[in-house]
Amino acid sequence: MKPQNNIDFDKIDWSKIGKKKAKFIYNEAIARLDFIHKGNEDITNKATNMLSFSMPILTALTGYFIFKLENISIPFLAMSICAIILLFAILVLLLLILLPKAFNSAQGGPSAYLTEDCYLGSMTEILQGNIQILHQCIDEDHKAQDARAKLLKAAIVLFTGFPIISALVWLEAFLITKPDFLYCCCFSCYFWLR
Repeated sequence: MKPQNNIDFDKIDWSKIGKKKAKFIYNEAIARLDFIHKGNEDITNKATNMLSFSMPILTALTGYFIFKLENISIPFLAMSICAIILLFAILVLLLLILLPKAFNSAQGGPSAYLTEDCYLGSMTEILQGNIQILHQCIDEDHKAQDARAKLLKAAIVLFTGFPIISALVWLEAFLITKPDFLYCCCFSCYFWLR
């Protein structure tokens, strides 16, 4: 069944939902929340792996750039700065993913059931209340998961593209600083294509 985010629980005829149906819906909601939490764990693991791979690259590139600053060519300088900026952006995205996020728990503590006369209701009424709370938890956690997944996709795109972008920056800087090389390439291409 396709989940709906905008359920009006006041319009539901709870008298038609017995204890067996309520228990089934409750178990399905718990399973859905667990599935979302598993997806969030996967996103966290991927972000951690990318972070552990990109941090040494960023550190090494920055260190090399600092120690060779006076002997570095302009194209390599442009490429290094571009790569450092892109890797720093990746690092920020990954850290945003890894920031502590509070995810909802499927279980309520005893205080949730022993306050506001909740314990006086039938088990079916308690399940109905839990179903409503779980629906809200699923919506909130799913939104957080979507946001984290978008950040991860952006980090992956940047991580995949940073060598290509850095190489293109180097090439452009090289061609700008060596106009005679560019002229020779264009001149030879002209005669080759003729």
